[in-house]
Amino acid sequence: MSTKTDFYLGRGHDAEWLGSLQWECEPENLQRVPPGRLALTATDEPTYRAAVADLFITWETEGIGAAYPRRTGWPWPWATSHVSSWIVAFDPAAPGVFLTVGGGVRWEPLDPRNPREPAEDIGPPDIEAWLRAPADPPSVPLPLMRDPDTGLPTAAGQCLTNPHDTQHSTQGEGR
Repeated sequence: MSTKTDFYLGRGHDAEWLGSLQWECEPENLQRVPPGRLALTATDEPTYRAAVADLFITWETEGIGAAYPRRTGWPWPWATSHVSSWIVAFDPAAPGVFLTVGGGVRWEPLDPRNPREPAEDIGPPDIEAWLRAPADPPSVPLPLMRDPDTGLPTAAGQCLTNPHDTQHSTQGEGR
């Protein structure tokens, strides 16, 4: 089974999803890639956003795994990040980078001087309950990316541009 990590700006139901990675993308491995280390140690929003954007490019071009920036839309068949392996968020209110796991019950702050995965278990205390309803408390709140009833993306999970849209305005273009 491959690791899946989702990146957000902010925490809670109103967090902004920035994109996701797939394959060996646990925090320990992210630190081995320069933009990944920068994303995990960012102390301000512009640095975090730029590092995450660079990480998506590096992840694909280096052949490490698949990257899904927001412009491509929510990549997973599940409704929230509660089922993903890892969730990384920069919280401008704190400010700092925080980690949790799918079904995690709390956010762990990362020390920018020494970022490490949480030493304590932050996962769901009742696996059976989590498997039935991953987004239910005590899991940390996260945005709903896909409507559980229809399977369609919510506004939070839609791409910013449609990568399949081949129509564009030609007004003003030379022919």
